[in-house]
Amino acid sequence: MFLAGGLHPHFADSQVLRRFLHVSTAMACGTQCSPVVPESAFGYNESESENGSKSESGSGSETNHLVPYTQSKRDVERLLRLYYPSLPVVVVRPSIVVGHTVLGTLPSPSIFWVFRVVHGARRFSARAMTRLDVVSVDDCARALALLAVKPKLAFDIYHVSAGSEAPTIGQIIGAMDEATGISGKRYSICAPRDFRRIARDVAGRQNSGAARLIEHALGIYAGFANSDYQFDNRRLREEIGFEPLPFIDYVSECVRTSRGIGIVEQMRWDLK
Repeated sequence: MFLAGGLHPHFADSQVLRRFLHVSTAMACGTQCSPVVPESAFGYNESESENGSKSESGSGSETNHLVPYTQSKRDVERLLRLYYPSLPVVVVRPSIVVGHTVLGTLPSPSIFWVFRVVHGARRFSARAMTRLDVVSVDDCARALALLAVKPKLAFDIYHVSAGSEAPTIGQIIGAMDEATGISGKRYSICAPRDFRRIARDVAGRQNSGAARLIEHALGIYAGFANSDYQFDNRRLREEIGFEPLPFIDYVSECVRTSRGIGIVEQMRWDLK
């Protein structure tokens, strides 16, 4: 059996392995958490057992997820604990990883196209005061490296996130206004049914296939945004002095490196 990117069972009994860093996702918490999600272990008794029977609680799966990806991350965390109890696992859960603080979208344009769509449309299904917990790829990579090499860690679960510094949608749109030199009408809340019109405006009337993909993606990302989660990162701040650069402070670099790239073209990065 192989887990977590090809883990071989003999690692669990290794005499030299000091730490196995497993990169999960903060949204593995599901959709029914408190607004501030703690850096803590999940209660796995809600999952089905290995042979497919219900757990001792008899309730089966009680954790709702927006996409199979986040469910799979939660499942892998559970299976690592179940099958390899002696493995020195440290679980790291990044929040929404978008852009690079210096290189903008050059390393990866993933997800940034969604911000461009919302900025241009001035409409989305989440309130302007809704917070989006975004962290840069370089801050995330730095945190992973430090957690991997530090001789001793106080905990075995950490969030790599903006935490209490997570910006609101309104703040992000304001920062993008400043970066583009363009401001439009005031931001307003729309219903999910309006995503079709927004998608058609972005993709063009003749590109119905791209419009359908954009509409579907907006619906998924709206679900994440409406969660309005802040992922507590106090453990990570105390452990390695983690101080991520706020998204609104480097969104200008994401805007700069996206110039000349169409939204549909940038979206295709997420569909590879």
